[in-house]
Amino acid sequence: MGQNVIGLDLGGHSVKAVALKLGLRGSEIAVAEVEPVRLDEGGASTDAEVFAAAGRLLARLKLGAESVHCAVPGDAATVRVVQLPIGAARRLEQVLKFELDETLPFDIEDAVFDWVELGRSVEGISLLTAVVRKERVKAIVDGLSAAGFDPREIGVATMAYGADFAETDDAEPSAVVDLGHTRTNVFVSSDKVATSRTILRGGRDLTLRLAEAGHLPFDLAELNKHREGLTGRVGQILAESMKPLVREIRNTLAGHVAAGGRRVRRVLLCGGGAAMTGLDRLLADELGVPVELYGVKLLASAERDRAPAPETLVLAHSLARREIQNRSKRLNLRRGALTFRGDTAFVRRRIILAAAFVVAVLGAWIFSSWAEYRVLAGAASVQEDRLRNETLRFFGKELVDRAEIEKVAGGGKSGAAPVPIRDAFDILVELSKRIPTTVVHDIELLDIRPKRTTIRALVDAELKPGTGGEADGTSGEGDEGADADSDGDELQLSPTDLLQQKLSAFKECFTAIRIGKVQTHGERRSYQMDIESKCP
Repeated sequence: MGQNVIGLDLGGHSVKAVALKLGLRGSEIAVAEVEPVRLDEGGASTDAEVFAAAGRLLARLKLGAESVHCAVPGDAATVRVVQLPIGAARRLEQVLKFELDETLPFDIEDAVFDWVELGRSVEGISLLTAVVRKERVKAIVDGLSAAGFDPREIGVATMAYGADFAETDDAEPSAVVDLGHTRTNVFVSSDKVATSRTILRGGRDLTLRLAEAGHLPFDLAELNKHREGLTGRVGQILAESMKPLVREIRNTLAGHVAAGGRRVRRVLLCGGGAAMTGLDRLLADELGVPVELYGVKLLASAERDRAPAPETLVLAHSLARREIQNRSKRLNLRRGALTFRGDTAFVRRRIILAAAFVVAVLGAWIFSSWAEYRVLAGAASVQEDRLRNETLRFFGKELVDRAEIEKVAGGGKSGAAPVPIRDAFDILVELSKRIPTTVVHDIELLDIRPKRTTIRALVDAELKPGTGGEADGTSGEGDEGADADSDGDELQLSPTDLLQQKLSAFKECFTAIRIGKVQTHGERRSYQMDIESKCP
């Protein structure tokens, strides 16, 4: 779901509006319209006529009470760069208020101001400030509110063009020249030095000069200006009338370089007067840099006969794109008592949007839980069918209840562990550990069965001298005396008796040890030992 943001250019000849649809993937132009302003015989208009045209235009767009961005003309604002010490950062507004009051021809209490931080260093903070009389901002708010629309933000027209260049990485500075009806805005983009200026000369001055030279009414002179352009006799008059404006533009670009900026490499021409034939060539010859028409890219589906000229929509498009910029990077003169209070419809739409997101997330969670339940229920059904088949096979009837199965199976837990505590390998390890090294022992048969172990072997007639510690698998310096006594006692026993004594100590498994008839074979003896065992 996108949000519509309207950029409103309150021009003296026509009001332009560009509605951007903002979404997660960026923005696109939803609609672009122009509404002419009623002019008097001399081509002039009043603020009331401008606001009336804006009301007609916004009502025709039928976009509802969306976010509306507009701007005061550049000549109504005092824009300057202010340097403040780094310690002023905590009370910036109070310090700026005092600093600006010293440079204004009117009381700061009768004005509104805003600022944008340009940068910080050990030397201080650099701020771009804009100050406008409060009555001028209030007139725009009241005029648009009377038409049924409350502007969310009011910027400065000459500073708005930067929104179109905020995301570009143009290595060469460009100058935007917006030739309007009564004013010409100049803005230098893609450079570290901010330069903007409003020149109080525009298309109306050219038409008045042409009307005066040809003794024509304003309407007919305006028609000839757009039809002939800078060609023929009309072109000579217009070229002569353009000289003061060209001189001011040239001085502005030179001032940009003098302030530390780089030389402008191209001029982007826009505005209502940009379509005048031959104007781009005239400016290119006079300024010594390439000049190209600069316009807004409209939707391909727009009807060519009704779509406004793209060059006339640049300022409105830039104002709408301010919504994309970071709030700390844009000037907004709706401050103090003139701060935008919002409207219930806007808040209601936001609440509905938030509720829709919550419902969507909740619905996704419910669907996910239901899907997981269905999978688990299917798996449980398969296991239950398997249990029925197994109980039918073992008990002759289908059972699924645990208590019934335990009752049929005998109930309780078996006394014997399903896995023996000691297996045959453990028995073998214990035999190896417990047969003393003093016995020379050759096993002919070792049969380990459940509950019974049989050993048939040959041993020497006499014990081999050794240490009891080795036989028992333990040794230590502190037990030397005890080991010596143990060796002496063991040497008094026969090999078979010693084996029986050592293995009897393995009471964890062996319960009884019986030795059959011992037969002598020279210096060796054969025997068979039967061991009753609790394991494996």
